[in-house]
Amino acid sequence: MNDVRQRLSMDKDWLFHLGEVNVPVNKSHNSIYGKAKAGGVVGPAGMEWNDATWQTVQLPHDWSYQQPFDRENGVPNFGFKPRGIGWYRKKFRLAAEDQGKHLMLEFDGIATGASVYLNGSLLERNFSAYTSFTVDISDRAYYGDRPNVLAIRVDATEAEGWWYEGAGIYRHVWLTTTMPLHIAERGVWVRPEKINDRIWQTHIETIVSNDMEHDLSFTLTTYIQNEKNEVVQKASIESSCAAGSKNTIVQQLDVSNPALWDIDTPHLYQVNSVLTIDRQHYDTVVTSFGYRTIRICPDQGFFLNEQPLKLKGTCNHQDHAGVGVALPDVLQEYRIRRLKEMGSNAYRAAHHNPTPELLDICDRLGMLVMDENRNFESSREGLLQLENMVTRDRNHPCVVFYSLFNEELHQGTPVGRRMVKRMMRTVKRLDPTRPILGALNGGVMEDEGTADILEITGFNYMHTSYDKFKAKHPAQPIIGSETVSAFSTRGNYANDSIKQVFDSYDREKAPWGATVREAWQAVAARDFVMGTFVWTGFDYRGEPTPYEWPSINTHFGIMDTCGFPKDAYYLYQAFWLNEPILHMLPHWNWRGREGQPIKVMTHTNCEEVSLYVNGQFISREHVDLYKQLEWEVPYEPGIVRMEGYNNGKLVKVTEVVTTGETTSLRLEAQKPYLDGDGKDAIVINMYAIDAQQRFVPTDSRFVTFTLIGSGKILGVGNGDPNCHEPDAAQARSLFAGCCQLIVQSIPGSDPIVLLAEADGLAPMTWVIPVKEAAEPSHIASVKETYVNDWHVTQEPYIVRPDPLMIMDPTDMNTWEKVDVSYGALNMLRGIRGYVVFRSQLFLSSQIRSSASLHFNEIQGDVEIYADTELLLAASLVEPTSLEIPLREVDLKGKKVITLSVLVHITEQMSKPGISSSVCLLA
Repeated sequence: MNDVRQRLSMDKDWLFHLGEVNVPVNKSHNSIYGKAKAGGVVGPAGMEWNDATWQTVQLPHDWSYQQPFDRENGVPNFGFKPRGIGWYRKKFRLAAEDQGKHLMLEFDGIATGASVYLNGSLLERNFSAYTSFTVDISDRAYYGDRPNVLAIRVDATEAEGWWYEGAGIYRHVWLTTTMPLHIAERGVWVRPEKINDRIWQTHIETIVSNDMEHDLSFTLTTYIQNEKNEVVQKASIESSCAAGSKNTIVQQLDVSNPALWDIDTPHLYQVNSVLTIDRQHYDTVVTSFGYRTIRICPDQGFFLNEQPLKLKGTCNHQDHAGVGVALPDVLQEYRIRRLKEMGSNAYRAAHHNPTPELLDICDRLGMLVMDENRNFESSREGLLQLENMVTRDRNHPCVVFYSLFNEELHQGTPVGRRMVKRMMRTVKRLDPTRPILGALNGGVMEDEGTADILEITGFNYMHTSYDKFKAKHPAQPIIGSETVSAFSTRGNYANDSIKQVFDSYDREKAPWGATVREAWQAVAARDFVMGTFVWTGFDYRGEPTPYEWPSINTHFGIMDTCGFPKDAYYLYQAFWLNEPILHMLPHWNWRGREGQPIKVMTHTNCEEVSLYVNGQFISREHVDLYKQLEWEVPYEPGIVRMEGYNNGKLVKVTEVVTTGETTSLRLEAQKPYLDGDGKDAIVINMYAIDAQQRFVPTDSRFVTFTLIGSGKILGVGNGDPNCHEPDAAQARSLFAGCCQLIVQSIPGSDPIVLLAEADGLAPMTWVIPVKEAAEPSHIASVKETYVNDWHVTQEPYIVRPDPLMIMDPTDMNTWEKVDVSYGALNMLRGIRGYVVFRSQLFLSSQIRSSASLHFNEIQGDVEIYADTELLLAASLVEPTSLEIPLREVDLKGKKVITLSVLVHITEQMSKPGISSSVCLLA
C-alpha cells in the first residue's frame, strides 16, 4: 500500500453571497420532518440550494475591506467598514478510491463566528476568528460522481477585538486525507532538550490513530534530518493500536552537536514520522523544529542559547493595505523582512494567535514570537481555544512565550488570579517548555492579582513603574509587553488637527504612552527588563486614535499600512542595529517657504554629527542617543548634508536634496519574478521620481494601473490614514510620493506587463517575469446544483399511474425518501411495474436559457416532467446518461419546480430507475 496522505488546498473557487439569505418559509410536515434529520438542512446550507448567481471568490477572502466606508453606520474601531453576515459554498467531488479513508478539513481562521455544514448537516461551530480548527468529515463525505456541498455561514456582526478584524474565510482551508491507520492531526510533538555541551535529547511524542474496526500492529520509524536532508538520527519501534482508539508513542533520540536555531542563523531540522505495517507504507508526517534553549532571569532578562538577548519587538495586528486581513503568504514574509531590516528580533501577535504561515516564516527568518491567546477565559470554550493555540504552535522554535491575556478587567483581582492558575495548568500540561505571561496595563502592585503568579509580568506602558515593581517582586521577570504608542504620519513634519496628521519628530504620543526615545531608554537602561514590544510595527486599519472620521486607521506604526517606513523606523535602526546609522529628517522640498526656519533632526547612533547646508558648515555636535540633535535651519533649496563620526572618524554620510518635479515613477518589486501557480503574489512599491531619478516626497497625483498577462491586482494602498479610496481597485493616489500594488499570479507563464498612467506623466510600462509553476495540489470545485431530495413510491404499480399524482406532505410511508447517488435501489431490482420518483428543483432568478438537467444514470421506459410539462419520454434499455435542456419559457418567473420521473421497470434491468446523481447545469 502506498503512502496516501495528501494535504490539498481548498482555497480555489468558492461561491460567496454577502448578507443573510432569505429562505422561503415552508410550514409543511414534510419540510419540518425533513429538516430534523441528518442531511436535511434546507436553504443555502442545503444540497439543493441554487447558487448560480453567487460570486466566485478565492481564499483567503475578506469581504469587509472591499465594502465602501460607511460613516453613518460604521464603527470607528473597525475602520468604518461594514461586516455583517456572509455565506460560502464549495461543491467538490472526491475520488472513489478515497472511500474508507480518514478525511479532515482544516480551517486556519474564519472571522468571526462560523457554522460549517457538509452535505446538509451542521458539523461544527467555531467561535473565534483567530482559532484554527479542524472538522472530521470521514463519515459524511460522498465519493465518485456525487458532489459534496460544503457550506459555511460566517457571522461577523459581533467583534472579538477593538480593531479591524475583517470578515470571512480570511485564512487558508485544507483537506487532509489519510488511511484509517494514521498519525493523528497535530499528532507529532518534538521537544529538544540540551543534555550537555554536545548531546541534545530529542523527545518525540507521536499519536497514532486507528479508525479501523479491529486492532492493528505497526512500526513507527522516526528520522531526524538536517537542512541538507541528511539523516542524523533514526529509531524504530513496534507497537499496536486498538480499534477506534489512539496510542501515544514516546521516543528519545540523541543528536550530537546540532546546528542551533537563533535569530541570525535559524537552522531548522525535520522529523519524518513514518508508519508502516509489514513494510507497507501507511502514513508519513514531516515536522519542522529547531534546537535552541530559552531562559529567563529576573535580573538579566532573556537568554537565547545561553546568550543574553534584549528583545527588540513590535506588536502587530494582521491587516495590510489593499487586502484587509486576507494576506497572501508572501505578504506575511514581506512584513517580517521589513521588521528584521529595522533591527527587530521579536514579534507579538496582538492580540491573538496568528496564521500558521506567519510562524513558518518566523521560523525560517529567525524572528522570535510572543504567541498570544485572544479570549481570557477559564471556561470550557476558553480552555479549548487555549489548548488549540498550544497544540498547533508548540513545534515552532520561533515561539518563545505564551501570553494569556491583554489588559483584562480582572488582571488585578482574585478572580483573575484563579483564572490564570487554571489557564497556566492547561498550558503546562501541553507544553512545559515556554514561559507564560500576561500583558497588564494596571494591577501590577496588587497582592491578589495576576502579576506575581505569571512566569513573566508584562507591562503595557507604565514604564515609570519598572523599578517600583522590581523592588516589591525582585524575583519576578519583567518585559515591556506593550510600549511607546507614539503618533506620526509618514512624510509629514507639522501637526495639523484639521488634516488629522502628526509630525515625525518623535514628540507626539498618546496620553498613556511615551516617545520612542523615552520608552527605549527605560528598557535599555535596565538589564532586568528583558525587552520591549512597541505598539506598533505597522499602522493598522481601525482604532483611529486620537481622531475619528475621516481617519480610518491608526498613527501608531513605525511603518504605515503598506510597510513604507516612517522616520521612526530609522530611529529604531539607530537603537537596534550594530552598524552606523545616520538618517536625517525632514525632506528638503519646501517650495514657498524660502527663508523660513525648518527643524532638521538626526536619527543616528553616531557619536558626533556635522551639518552642512549647500556646502556651508553649520556645526558639529556630540549626540546624546536618547535626545538626538536638532537644528533650526532657514530653508533654501539645495542640499543638506550630515556626516557621522565614531572615535573621530567619518563613518556615515547622508544627504537630503531639493528635487525637481516628478517626471516618472520608479517600480520596486519585492522579488524578481512571480511563480505562475495562481497562488504566488508580489508586492510592488511605486515611487515618484524626478528627471535625475531622485525620490519626490511631496507628490500626491492619482495613478491608474493596467495589467496584461498572467496576473491580477489583489489590492492597492498608499499608507494615508485618511484616504477613502477603495483598496480593491486598479488605481490609487500617491501619498507622500508612494503607493503600493499587490499583484497575484493567475495560472500561466506569460510575463505580466504593468502599465501606469497619471496626469502630467507619460504612460510607463514594466515587465514582471512569471516563472512557469504547477498549481498547488488542490480540490477543484464543480458548479452544478445537486438534486438529491428524492422520494420514490414504495410499491410498484402494475397499471401506469398518474406521474403527477399528489404527494401528501405528511406521507412518510407510501413515498420513501431515497438517496439515488449510491446506485440502483435494491427495492427495485427484479420487479415489474411502474414507480414515480419526485423531487424539487430550486431556481435562481438569473438562470440561463442554456440550463439543463443531467441524469448521470437512469434505466427504464421513462417520462420526465417539470411541473406539468413533459420534458422527455424515452425507452432506455441500458443504464444511460441523459442531459435534458430546460427551455426558458418553462422556468420564467418560477422559483421552484417539481420534478416527476415515471419509470417502467422490468425484471431483467440491471440498474432500474435513477441510479446515480442528478444535477442542474446552469
